[in-house]
Amino acid sequence: MERKKLMKVKEWLFFLQTGAGLLLFFSFLTLLLLHPQNVQAGVAAGVNLCLHTLIPSMLPLLILSSFFQMSELGAAAARLLERPMQRLFGVPGAGAGVLLFAVLGGFPAGSANIRTCVEQQSLSRRDGQLLQLLCFCPSAAFTIGAVGGGMLGSAAAGFLLELSVLLPLPVLNLPLRLLRPPSAVPLPQKRSCLPAAQAFVNAVEHGAKTMLLVCAFVCLFSVLPPLLDLFPLPEKVRIWAAVLPELTAGIRDASQTLPLPALAGLLAFGGFCAHCQVLPTLRLLRLGYWKFFLFRLCHAGLSALVSLALYRFVPMQTMVFATKSAAFAPSAASSLAVSVCLCCMCALLLGGDAVFKIRA
Repeated sequence: MERKKLMKVKEWLFFLQTGAGLLLFFSFLTLLLLHPQNVQAGVAAGVNLCLHTLIPSMLPLLILSSFFQMSELGAAAARLLERPMQRLFGVPGAGAGVLLFAVLGGFPAGSANIRTCVEQQSLSRRDGQLLQLLCFCPSAAFTIGAVGGGMLGSAAAGFLLELSVLLPLPVLNLPLRLLRPPSAVPLPQKRSCLPAAQAFVNAVEHGAKTMLLVCAFVCLFSVLPPLLDLFPLPEKVRIWAAVLPELTAGIRDASQTLPLPALAGLLAFGGFCAHCQVLPTLRLLRLGYWKFFLFRLCHAGLSALVSLALYRFVPMQTMVFATKSAAFAPSAASSLAVSVCLCCMCALLLGGDAVFKIRA
């Protein structure tokens, strides 16, 4: 009897979920057909954001991070940082490159590195799951330069936001290490690395595919703000409805009205567009999205609390109202670290495969 009731409840839930999905789908399709000008404006804004901000700032780092993990350079760094990474995060030394490029390159860079390491078997699936939960944060150049210096008018405010996003990660790592079961498949003692030339070619291909996926999601989610303008929504509701789907474009208006703790929570959450960008890695790692989503909520809440505490101890002045809309610029989204890393990569490539040959 109880089993029949449970089956009926499951059927009702299935019908409700299917009905809600169909309603949203056809509602969105109707808006696309009735208001093509708004859709075109949104897609054009997304393309402009990709061309002038995301591609110049992210593509070099995506290529560089893939090259680092595929070549002997990443293997050497993994050997050197094996003990520190095991003690701090409970993962092999290959996780150091993931952590580094996640902080420098932002949401898709960390995920792309995790996917590369799991495919190369330098990280187990369990290690990749832990790193995917932790290494999901905006790039330091975006937080400090674009949000802090460009929107809030204070690089110190951007640095405070960056600390608010990063400081909760060791705290969140503790329960993950306790609850995470040990990996059943042992990793190979010595991983196979590609020659420098082949690693560079593969890294360019890998980075281009990741960048194309990112741009596609950004253009898709950029359609939502123009469509929201069709409805008489309150200003605060409109801001939240614009920034939660796509963080990069929506945070411009949010930074003018929301306090720093709310901005820190948004940066830690990432937005649903960034969530979609890491879905291929979640599928590879067999990590359920609901776990990833709940972890993002916990990270956002802790980041807001840390931001509030830091702001009380280190008060600062920020630009509350801007005389004109702040625009993204490639110089604000890029950093000196990107240029230095690119120069180093060129020098390593010119040196040939002998530079990376490490005697066992």
